[in-house]
Amino acid sequence: MKVHKSLFPFLVISILDLAGRLNHMDELLMITKPLLIPALIFYFFQKAAPTPLNKFIFLALLLSFLGDTLLMFVPRSETFFLAGLVSFLLAHLVYILINMNAVNSEDRTLKFEWSDLIFVAYGFAIFSVINDNLGDMYIPALIYTVVICMMAITAKKRRNRTDKMSFMLIMAGAISFIISDSILAYSKFSQDFALADFLIMLTYIVAQFLIVQGLIVFIQKIRPEAGS
Repeated sequence: MKVHKSLFPFLVISILDLAGRLNHMDELLMITKPLLIPALIFYFFQKAAPTPLNKFIFLALLLSFLGDTLLMFVPRSETFFLAGLVSFLLAHLVYILINMNAVNSEDRTLKFEWSDLIFVAYGFAIFSVINDNLGDMYIPALIYTVVICMMAITAKKRRNRTDKMSFMLIMAGAISFIISDSILAYSKFSQDFALADFLIMLTYIVAQFLIVQGLIVFIQKIRPEAGS
C-alpha cells in the first residue's frame, strides 16, 4: 500500500516518541507528544474531501491534543490528570456522535444488541480492578469508563451500515483506544510496570490513526469525485 506523503510527519513523530519512551528521553517527549495530533490533523485534511463531518473530526482531534498536552503536566499537579481526562471524555463524546452519523443509512437510532454486553462487561471488569484506589477520581473514572465503552459500541453499530473497510478500521481503533486507557488506568491506579508508558502511547497512536483512516475511507466513499 502506497503511503501518502502527508502521513510521513505523523509516522516520524510517532517513531521518535515511542523511541524516546523506551530510552527515557523526557526532553524529546516534550516535543514529540504535543506534535502527534497536529501531524494527524494535517494528514486528515490533506486526504479527506470537504464534508460537514470534517469539523467534528477536527474537534475530536483538537480535544485529544488538549488532553495530550494537559497530561504532560501531571507531574506538577494531579489536577492536570483530571483536566486531561475531561478533554478525552469530550473527544469520545464527539467520536460517538461521528460514529452515529458516519453511516450510509437514514437510521441513526441505537438499538440494543446482546453483543454490546462484551464492552459493558469489559468496562465493568477494568473498573472493578481499579475502583478501590480511585479515591476522589471514582466518579470521573466511572463516567469515563461508560463513555469510552459507548464509543466502542457505537463504532460496532456501524457494521453493515457503512463501507466494510471503514467499519473495520474504526472498530479496531476503538478497541485499541480501550486497551490504551485500560493500561493507563491499571498502571496509575493499580500497579505500574516498566513498559506501561510505551504500551499506552503505542496503542493510543494506533487508535487515533485507525479511527482517522477509517473516517477518511468513509469520506472517500461518499465523495468519490474528490479523489484520494
